[in-house]
Amino acid sequence: MLLHEHHLTDRLRKLDKAPRSSHRRLQRDKDFTGDRLSTFRQVFLRHGLPGCVLALGFIALPGLQLAFVESLENGIANPGRYAIWFVLIFSALNAYAWWIDRQWSLPKLGWIAYLGALSFWEEWVFRIAIPQTLEGWGASVWLAAVLSALVFGSAHYVTLRWKWQWCVGAFIGGLALSRQMELHNDLLLITAFHWIATYLNTPRLPGQSSRSATPKNS
Repeated sequence: MLLHEHHLTDRLRKLDKAPRSSHRRLQRDKDFTGDRLSTFRQVFLRHGLPGCVLALGFIALPGLQLAFVESLENGIANPGRYAIWFVLIFSALNAYAWWIDRQWSLPKLGWIAYLGALSFWEEWVFRIAIPQTLEGWGASVWLAAVLSALVFGSAHYVTLRWKWQWCVGAFIGGLALSRQMELHNDLLLITAFHWIATYLNTPRLPGQSSRSATPKNS
């Protein structure tokens, strides 16, 4: 009896110490897209780098360069106000990073900065570049927004291996951000919305559990 109780207690202790990573909440089990992504390198190579290349490719197109500049006009006209908001958001996200684990590290800061850059290029690609390209091919404003949001959600299914429910959420979020872009035509404002939402959804580096501040980087 005592031996059985000791064995049960030992098993419960091991379960309590098991990592509780966000990738288990977001990602599917191994399938045709591969296995779970557990390092920053994997996430960057599959999602960040291709997106960055795509964003630069769109900026290189003469027909889209004006749209890119126009989307930044508010920030260019009011640099001080936008700088203050940037510092406030960046500071708040860093404070949250400390609060969830009661510790802070340089990689946490890097993760926040990376998600900010990621949000910028994703909003440029999916809220401006792709919709305007589709509109140039004859699509209406909202058909272009729906199709772009559909590509946005589907990309997360393949590159980040998200479960379909989260991809539907990304699709709906993309529609909401397209609405805000149509109202304000402010890339920096929409990037801020995306940045905050993305960080709150994935506040820890890939491979980092709620009980550990040390990510896997290889």
